[in-house]
Amino acid sequence: MQIVAFINFCLVVIGLGLSLLIFLSSQVLGTLDDIAEAERQKHKSFQLANELFQSSEDLTKMARSYVTTGDPVYERLFFEILDIRNGKRPRPLENHSINYWDINRPPPRSPRGNALSLIDLMRREGFSEWELNLLQQSQEKSDNLVNLEKQAFAAVKGLYDDGFGNFTVPGTPDQGLAINLLFGDRYNAEKTKIMTPINQFMAELEHRTQTTLNDLQSKFQQQILLILGVLCTALLAVVVAAFYMRRNILTPLGYLSRQASNIAKGSYSTRCEISTENEIAKLGSDFNTMAEAIEHEITKLKRVEASLCERLKEINCFYSIRRSMESNSLEEVCKSVFVYLSAAMQFPHLTGIRIELDGKQFVSDQYDKHHKHGLHKQIVVYGGPYGWIEVFYSENRPFLLPEEQNLIDVIGDDLGKWLEHKQAEARILVEQELRVRDAAIREFAAYVERMREEDRKYIAREIHDELGQLLAALHLELSLLKDLKGNRNGKVENIRRNMSELVDRASQSVRVVAEHLRPAALGLGITSALKKLTDEFRKHSGVICTLHLTEELIDLDEDQTVAIFRIVQESLTNVIRHAEASRVGVALSQTAEDLIVEVSDDGKGFDSTEAAKKKTFGLLGMGERAAVLGGRIDIASAPQQGTVVRVCLPIKQYEENS
Repeated sequence: MQIVAFINFCLVVIGLGLSLLIFLSSQVLGTLDDIAEAERQKHKSFQLANELFQSSEDLTKMARSYVTTGDPVYERLFFEILDIRNGKRPRPLENHSINYWDINRPPPRSPRGNALSLIDLMRREGFSEWELNLLQQSQEKSDNLVNLEKQAFAAVKGLYDDGFGNFTVPGTPDQGLAINLLFGDRYNAEKTKIMTPINQFMAELEHRTQTTLNDLQSKFQQQILLILGVLCTALLAVVVAAFYMRRNILTPLGYLSRQASNIAKGSYSTRCEISTENEIAKLGSDFNTMAEAIEHEITKLKRVEASLCERLKEINCFYSIRRSMESNSLEEVCKSVFVYLSAAMQFPHLTGIRIELDGKQFVSDQYDKHHKHGLHKQIVVYGGPYGWIEVFYSENRPFLLPEEQNLIDVIGDDLGKWLEHKQAEARILVEQELRVRDAAIREFAAYVERMREEDRKYIAREIHDELGQLLAALHLELSLLKDLKGNRNGKVENIRRNMSELVDRASQSVRVVAEHLRPAALGLGITSALKKLTDEFRKHSGVICTLHLTEELIDLDEDQTVAIFRIVQESLTNVIRHAEASRVGVALSQTAEDLIVEVSDDGKGFDSTEAAKKKTFGLLGMGERAAVLGGRIDIASAPQQGTVVRVCLPIKQYEENS
């Protein structure tokens, strides 16, 4: 039997056995549930039958208590019990049997359920028609007893039968009659009639429920026996399968393993004979085939071993040349190629080598320009030809072997990669030097800009303080000249007035120049400076300009304040010169780590790609101001779609660097 078929058969048997066990287990669990349900139904059925008997007893207690004491509480309780049994009043959710209570205290209130008669509850529990008929007879007799109790209640109240079964005829209350009705022989006989159907019902219910339980228990025992039979069968199948596997699988595999160990030890003539008729026999046949192939390959490898020794010196040549490429110059690398490649050739003493790289030529000691036979390899750098390597014999000797051509190709490729690496290192050094120079130029530009701002601040302060004070003093002197009483000459007064106007105009020019050089609002913070700048922009340009400021407190140093102010000032200047916009927006906001300034307009816009090619100094200046502070500037624009200038400055990082 084949191993695959045996395994499939075992899997099928295991699957079927497990499925059968699962099915039988589910049936056993279902039977246990049925037994529990039968027990519950039996208990519930006896509980309902007892409720009918108990309600009759409670009605008798309440009726006799009422006719004896005349207390209306017992009458109310009587009718409550009757209404609950007949389904006219909601049933209490808990135990609802009526006991004697103190008439001076109200009975305890329990949660109420749905209004459902006792007969309906019995139907819901699945009582048979015969059982229901017995209970119905008992309840009808109990209802007849209720009519007798109602007659006694009417006698206590002085009401008598009107001939139609209604107690509406008034008369003298007769408590003795009521007591005789409820304590007489007739009343006791009626109660005895109630118990006869109930006793028959109890016997019938006991027989039916016990029969059901016996059937379910018998079914449960049969299912358990069936499960035990399946388990015994499965155990027998496992024993048979283990015997088969040991005889037909494990023993042949052990024999095959021992033969394989013999081959591993060098006994290549070992063969394996297996008599089983399964995959192990096929594996033994394949093992013999493999052993024959190994024996053949070993013989072949011995013949190749001599050839590999010859190739070993070519490999040593390859790695020696590669090691020389790690730190040597071009001339030294070429010399190492001459030494190691010549040693790897078939005739080293006759081998000549010529290397040509970018117009430069390097030749070995055995170089002969009149040679006839040789091998060539083009040296390629970055995809383009860069030179040649040529190997030849100085005498007429047999042509070089193909393996030697491969070695020359590898060496030529390595020379090309080494040259690429050298050129890349040179470019990296140049780029690093350029980055250092760029950083130095940027630092120098930042220093020049700071000096420029300092000069502006100094000049603005000197113009505002010194020249402004002189003009103010001159204006004061002219005012005093006006107040002189002896000055009555009209020509002198005209000259004084003209001089006063010139002084006022000079003062205004001083304020304009000072404000242009260094706005005074910069000393009050970036918020005040931007408000002043946008107000001046609206005043002089006539363009609608809105300013949106963050509600958070912005604390910047002087360099940050000046940089942001100059960037916004340059952006508004570009709007006036180029944008032809009707509306401009300036926004200043702050995140956890960055300060964001945005200037937008609805002007004609421009092609940002073309502007980048032109490298306008205004845009470059704004970018450099942001870069000095570790930030960046983004300019988004398109023709007829407006322009947005967005500056992002990392406040925390700049503060740490400062």
